[in-house]
Amino acid sequence: MGIELTDLEVKDFEEIYNLMNVSFQKEEIRTYENGVKQLSEPNYRILVSKTNNDEIAGFIAQWDLESVIFIEHFAVKKELRGSGIGSAMLKAYLNKANKLVVLEVEDNEMEIGKRRIGFYQRMGFFLSDFGYLQPILRGDGKKEIPLKLMSFPEELSKQGFLEFKTDVFTEIYKITR
Repeated sequence: MGIELTDLEVKDFEEIYNLMNVSFQKEEIRTYENGVKQLSEPNYRILVSKTNNDEIAGFIAQWDLESVIFIEHFAVKKELRGSGIGSAMLKAYLNKANKLVVLEVEDNEMEIGKRRIGFYQRMGFFLSDFGYLQPILRGDGKKEIPLKLMSFPEELSKQGFLEFKTDVFTEIYKITR
């Protein structure tokens, strides 16, 4: 399955935001207004995959940081999940990555978390022992979320984790810890 990932057209952001809302906990996404503002960040971009009918199938939102690429959000439309589109999207994305790719997964024992980790491991990601509590991304959120990190194409070192965490908390979450 040949998948093409293209940069988001601003006119499609509302559809992407709606997909974020149904794919992630409220605490894991920004408000719509902050999401629109984020589109002007120079190191941030959203890559979109479309169907043959030019409908959005899914997206990958990334931050290009100093030493790594951070996938902040990755989602496929619910009706297309299980069809191989997500695997094809991620494979096409990883084939073009020119540095270590890091993403967060929920650090819990729930079935959905185990399935996500398994999916990423099948795609070549390594689950690390490193993690943190993700700050709430919107004011009406209820809780911080415990997250673990996964990396591709190699394991995340302790030094790499410390640098990554500093970059993510200062540049993306806008928090110094």
